[in-house]
Amino acid sequence: MGRHLPAGVVDAAVASLASFGAGLTGVTLLGEAERGVYGVFFTAFMLGGILVSELVYVPAQVVAVAEKRPDRLAMTSRALRLGILPGIAGALVAVIAGLLIWDEASTETVVALVASTGLTIVISPMQNHVRKMLHIAERSWDAAKVSIAQLLVVATAVPTMMATPVNRAWIPFGSLAIANILSLSFALVLARPEQSTGQQQSLVFRELAISGRWLVLRAALPAAFAFAAANVLVALVGPVIYGYAEAARQVAQPVIVIATGLVSVLGPHSMRASMSFDSHTSWRTWRAYGLAIAGSGIAYALVVGGDWSLNPMKYIVPAAYEVAWLVPVTILANVISAAAMLLISELIGAGRAKLLAGLSAATSPALLIVALTANTTEAFARPLGLIAEGVLRLSGARLLLHRHYSGGRSDTGEVRPDPHLIPGGGID
Repeated sequence: MGRHLPAGVVDAAVASLASFGAGLTGVTLLGEAERGVYGVFFTAFMLGGILVSELVYVPAQVVAVAEKRPDRLAMTSRALRLGILPGIAGALVAVIAGLLIWDEASTETVVALVASTGLTIVISPMQNHVRKMLHIAERSWDAAKVSIAQLLVVATAVPTMMATPVNRAWIPFGSLAIANILSLSFALVLARPEQSTGQQQSLVFRELAISGRWLVLRAALPAAFAFAAANVLVALVGPVIYGYAEAARQVAQPVIVIATGLVSVLGPHSMRASMSFDSHTSWRTWRAYGLAIAGSGIAYALVVGGDWSLNPMKYIVPAAYEVAWLVPVTILANVISAAAMLLISELIGAGRAKLLAGLSAATSPALLIVALTANTTEAFARPLGLIAEGVLRLSGARLLLHRHYSGGRSDTGEVRPDPHLIPGGGID
């Protein structure tokens, strides 16, 4: 882990920086009302990508974790082929978002966001999957190279598109789609398997879908409620106020960046701990992860939380500071949400997808319930809703893990094998 952890952080940081750079155009180039409309499409992007990611890619990654190291990457191309149709189906969420938000912006703006968001929904999960497979194959620095390529393309595409007369609404997701297409091509070159034994499990859509159906529900419920909450907030307080919350989300995003980087490397380790019922390794890993998330969140909030002269984000995303204390509250929401990310990964490896779906059903409505208070809480409705949802999810995940290590069985009653008994299965 010591070798791969820095690469995981670099990978997630650079990939998120690419998304952050593209997203900045959505909160800086667009008008006040259009900024809020872009925020709604961002929730559509998150929801749409879940169908293929959780139905196909995440189950395929879980299968790959248990394979011999040389065989893990050999499963990549098959998973991508299986994910094409679900990815196209997920892109329909962008169309639904366009219909719901039609009257809040010009037709040209809505059409641009629908088309560019839909394309990104298809391509982005594919690129993410290949990068995660590189991590699983313990080639984390190759995954970081893919993210660097993505960032370089975004850095080129954004100013190039800005120099053209194209509608500015094409730029946020349009530049990200271009970057994902080109970096995916590069990733596929890097992910060619070497010295595969040819004995890895075959990937069958039906089997992945059966395994992934609870994962879809687990991830789709929070994203669906976030999508609904965004539309409720726009309806109650208007796109301008919601735009302030979206700007604060952009500023607070580095907390999620760090968490994603840590989970990309620690996640497979925690999965294997849960498969072998190694509660000591589980707790030790999550404790280090939690301290890193809390420490980085506090440090970041001290720098960018206030409207003071040495805060660089004040000048980059001034809209985030239109409402006092909105940024630090949003950072707190992200810290709480991030704290549960590694636990969720561990529970997936433990075969607890069905219980995770139940956890999502129980906790996700909190965001929408708080969003309904927007007439009073205004821009704070979104981060306060995420705090309520995050506290419930974190508590529930810890309880489910405690039960897992006490009971020793998956949702299906299957006793999980010790991964250290799988030839070549050790992660160290």
